[in-house]
Amino acid sequence: MDENNNLEDLQKAYEADRQRKASKEEELKDAKEYLELLLKEVEGKEAEAASLRESLAESKEKIDQLTVGPKAKQSRLTRRVLLVLAIVELVCIIGLLAYFVFIKESPSASDPDESVVAGENAEDAPGVVSTVLPEKKKYRENLEALAPTIIAGNFKCTCEQRDGLEYLVFSDGKISIGYKNEYYADEVALRNCVFVEKNGRRYLFTAEYDLTGDLLRLVPSMTRIGESRYLVFTGAPAAGSGIPSMLRIFDCDGFKLYESDHLEKLLLGLFDFEYSEEQEEEEQYVVLSAQTSKARYRYKLDSAEYDQMVYFERHIPDVYADFTYEIAEDGIHWSTLVKLYDKYVLGTLEGSFGPSGNEIGITDAKYASFIQKEYADPAGNGLIIPRENVPDRYYTIYWDEGERFLVEIDESLKMVPYDFSRLNTDDPDNFVYYDGDGQEISIRGIDVSKFQGSINWKKVAAAGVKFAIIRLGYRGMNEGTLEIDNYYRANIEGATANGIKVGVYFFSEAITTEEAVEEAEYVLKNIKSYNVTYPIVFDTEKVTTFDARANNLSMAERTDICIAFCDRIREAGYTPMIYANTRYMLTGIDLSRLEDIEKWFAVYSKDIKFPYEFGILQYSESGKIDGIGSNVDLDIAFKDYSEK
Repeated sequence: MDENNNLEDLQKAYEADRQRKASKEEELKDAKEYLELLLKEVEGKEAEAASLRESLAESKEKIDQLTVGPKAKQSRLTRRVLLVLAIVELVCIIGLLAYFVFIKESPSASDPDESVVAGENAEDAPGVVSTVLPEKKKYRENLEALAPTIIAGNFKCTCEQRDGLEYLVFSDGKISIGYKNEYYADEVALRNCVFVEKNGRRYLFTAEYDLTGDLLRLVPSMTRIGESRYLVFTGAPAAGSGIPSMLRIFDCDGFKLYESDHLEKLLLGLFDFEYSEEQEEEEQYVVLSAQTSKARYRYKLDSAEYDQMVYFERHIPDVYADFTYEIAEDGIHWSTLVKLYDKYVLGTLEGSFGPSGNEIGITDAKYASFIQKEYADPAGNGLIIPRENVPDRYYTIYWDEGERFLVEIDESLKMVPYDFSRLNTDDPDNFVYYDGDGQEISIRGIDVSKFQGSINWKKVAAAGVKFAIIRLGYRGMNEGTLEIDNYYRANIEGATANGIKVGVYFFSEAITTEEAVEEAEYVLKNIKSYNVTYPIVFDTEKVTTFDARANNLSMAERTDICIAFCDRIREAGYTPMIYANTRYMLTGIDLSRLEDIEKWFAVYSKDIKFPYEFGILQYSESGKIDGIGSNVDLDIAFKDYSEK
């Protein structure tokens, strides 16, 4: 019984051992197949793999020897020992092979170049540690053949390798700019990588660009801001906007990058917008105050429309829809319209982009508001009624506190008939206008008052002055009394005695048409003894240094007064004329009612842009004429009024 039990136990032990051996043989068979695959992968490797292949072959031979067959000589114990040793050796060899194949021979980033400057948005080119070779992709195939065909001004275009990747490179011999065309598929942050190289230094950053489209768009834009040269990189604008999604400018001399991806905020930051509710009699409205660094503008808005703006969250002015910019030789210049609620056009905004601290800022910003021509009318309370369209033509005028206003040009009025490219302004004391044949057709003149003191008219005539407009008198700004100029008689007599043709002007403070006629009669009374052949001028303007009695006239009232004065002068057989500067010509009087009256226009600039017809131009208030000891106003007439 005991013997039977012992035999049975031995049989069970033998069976268990046989099963364990079969399992080990299966494992060794799998390992053999895997090693054969590994041997195929290492084929073609360099000499360093040869010794490993030999070791693997020896290991494979040992495993073959361990395969149990009917003719195996080894004892069960010997086979077990050898089997354990073979497995241990196999594990060591597999570890060495993995290091050789997947780590030592895998591509990795090159050692960092000390000449590379990393931008804030750039990342170091990552090394790749993977069980699979990193996949490369290209934005555009065959770029190396296309690059030399790109004609890029001073820049030569090539296709070059940098750190194992392909770049489209522009170079002018001093600086190179490269756009990455080839990238690793698993790189996200550095797919759109740009480098700038100069004198062995390299700067890396990411930027938006498209290598699949028109490559001429990638030709580097160069500008000069101050004393430095800058490369300009811009991103595509968002839908419905002309503002680039980002702007980067690279200082080629300082080797520094400036960038901004919030240009709209920069533009809106030029203003301080506030809304307030106001009421006038039974009318309630909302006032938008737009404060810039130089001036304040107040717009009158309908309360109901303002509520709509707030409801649709569109009460913040729009500066992006009409934005345009130009990369010029002297900077990055831009302009835009400032709109509100897709309905109102408030004004124009322009300026330049440039470095500011460590970022991009705005320089030379200028805002100008569109206004109705009756803006100076006191009934408007200084409030601007926003326009609903942009006029085809408009003229800029300047106000008391630095405001810039844009007034629509009325195309129904007579336009200026002169070609001011034929106005010679080389001598600041003697502007001359020529006809198309080069003949001088303007007439040199001056206007004087008591402020010039005693004048030597003989010297004035010898200096070439042909006419003089002499102040006859004025109405007092307080009491409204009529006064004669202290030097009137000396001036008119001295001028006529020396062959200088004369006209006169009267500084008006009339506040009614009756007072205007009174002023005309006063002038006629005081010229009847003299040969006045040039116009009799009605001088109407606001006194900015004093609260004069006529300062608060509306446009309609002032226009009525002008007509009353000029009609009386014309009845007496003289040529009436109205004198005003740009501001009063466009907002103080209604020119559409004064077309049959001559105009004397004052602007102290070589660039004459006034659009409407006028007969005399006052171009300086600080002229120098021999015979006059102080500054004097200088004029030219475009026709000889004495012939009338």
